Amino acid sequence: MKKSLLTFLLLFVLSGAFAQKTLTLTGKQFKQKDKDAVLVCEGLKITSTMLIDSVLCDCDGFWIMKGKNGDKPVKAFWVERFLPRAKNFELKPETYFIYPNLKEDADSAFVKVWLRKKNFVGSVSFGF
Repeated sequence: MKKSLLTFLLLFVLSGAFAQKTLTLTGKQFKQKDKDAVLVCEGLKITSTMLIDSVLCDCDGFWIMKGKNGDKPVKAFWVERFLPRAKNFELKPETYFIYPNLKEDADSAFVKVWLRKKNFVGSVSFGF
């Protein structure tokens, strides 16, 4: 009984440690009729240095902002060059926001970025 409980606790602690090693940041943009486009991102506060591991999007690129209100530019990645250059891009502890660049004639777009903790060997890449 004690061995089972100890094994369960050890697995619980290790799974929690792994969960803290990867995070996701998601943003959306959509047009409104006769109004400016709307940007949507809840923001993500990271407490240790993270690297972009992979990107999933239906956009022409994306940009990252930082700060409490997401008002400080960090970096933009554009479609013809963003995949190879985004991988392993470093984000230091801060609150980040991400937004997709709309494709021509598109009414909406999304971007999702997986982040992994810097120096974490056990991450899984979701394909670039």
